[in-house]
Amino acid sequence: MSLAIGSNTIKFVEKKGIKFFEGFNATIKNEKPVRVFFDGEMGETASIHVRDKKGNRLGFYDLKFNTPDKSSMEGVQLYADEPHENVGEVLSLAALIEFSKNNLNHFRLFSFKETLPFHARFGFILDNKNEDFILKALDYIKKSKVRYIDEIKYKASFFAPRIEQSEKYLKEDKYLLERGCKVISDYLKHLSRNKINKNVPPFENGSWVQFTDWEFETNRIFLNPLLEKHNIDYRF
Repeated sequence: MSLAIGSNTIKFVEKKGIKFFEGFNATIKNEKPVRVFFDGEMGETASIHVRDKKGNRLGFYDLKFNTPDKSSMEGVQLYADEPHENVGEVLSLAALIEFSKNNLNHFRLFSFKETLPFHARFGFILDNKNEDFILKALDYIKKSKVRYIDEIKYKASFFAPRIEQSEKYLKEDKYLLERGCKVISDYLKHLSRNKINKNVPPFENGSWVQFTDWEFETNRIFLNPLLEKHNIDYRF
């Protein structure tokens, strides 16, 4: 199969109450042209694929839409055959386009410990209720030597002792664990967006992460130039 690479204006088609983008063109590393499209059935579950101009598959992203209200979606599996060529980045942007176009409220997926910085880079927030997991990360951040994170370190120092005594402080702040997760997410986002490959907390396992409609408001200034970088004709 050969794919023509030309204009990449995005159009949408609605099926079963969900708006799916029609295939569009993008570029990955070194301006290499690719085609991004839904492959197979499009309904409650759907799969975004990326192929090069020769038709070789470079990666895919399986999604599941919440029914019947269709207010949220879940990332089932993200796989990039060429992880160093920004294929995962293009797939993630394509998934966020779906999230945006359908005016969804919540996007949730499980991130492996190795990919937590990758998802934080887009604005995903850790969604974890394991106090030990949160505390270990906050304690690591408190001691971090990374520059320009004074506010993040201050918040880590503020929330860590409260989470350590969560039985007491959760009565005052029911969102205490969420606030701790936000500090960790901001730290990972700083590392990833500044291409700092070291200084990642030694997570023992992965975690659920989430993206809400509010994350578009706080991350649009980063996401839109990323769309432009990959020559994707869409803006959040």
